[in-house]
Amino acid sequence: MKNVVLAGITFLLIGLPAMAQEIHIDYDRWARFTTFKTFAWHPTEETSLVEVSDLMHERIKNAIITQLSSGRLTQVEEDPDLYVTYHASAREAMRLDTAYWGYGFPSSWYWDPYWGGMGMTTTTASTYTEGILIVDIWDAREETLVWRGSAIATVSANPEKNAKKIDKAVKKLAKKWEKMKPGF
Repeated sequence: MKNVVLAGITFLLIGLPAMAQEIHIDYDRWARFTTFKTFAWHPTEETSLVEVSDLMHERIKNAIITQLSSGRLTQVEEDPDLYVTYHASAREAMRLDTAYWGYGFPSSWYWDPYWGGMGMTTTTASTYTEGILIVDIWDAREETLVWRGSAIATVSANPEKNAKKIDKAVKKLAKKWEKMKPGF
C-alpha cells in the first residue's frame, strides 16, 4: 500500500510542471514605457482565434483590454500611444513520466540478501495539447514592437477551464507590463 501511495505522489509531482503556465516577456530596452498612456486594439485575424472560436477570441481580447485598462493605460479609439494585439496557436506535445518502485542491487561482485532488492522502472508517454498566447504591444508613432509577452499552458477540453487559464495568464502578463521601466 505504501508503494502505491508513493507512486501516486510521484506521478502527481512529475505531472505538475506540465500543468503550470510558463510566462515569458521580451521588450525594447530603450523604449520609454512611462510615456505610454493610451492604447487601441489592433485586430490580427491571421493568428487570432476569431475564425476558429469567436467566443475564445472575445475572451482573450476582453481579458487583455480589461487588464491593461486596470493599470496605467487608457483605451482610446483615436491617436493611441500603443497598439495591442494577440496571436494564438496550439501544438501537440509529449510528456514522458518515469516512476521507480523498490530499489536495486548494489554494484558489487556478490549479492548480500540484506543489501538491495527488486526494483522496477516504468516510463509512460502521453500527448497533450499545448496552447501558446502571445500579446504584442507596438509603439503607434514609431511603428515598432516595444513589448511581447507569451504564455504557454496545457489546453483543456473544457472551455471554462481554458477561460480561467487565459484570465490567469493575462493577469500575469499585465503584472509584467506594469513593472516596465524606461530604458534611459
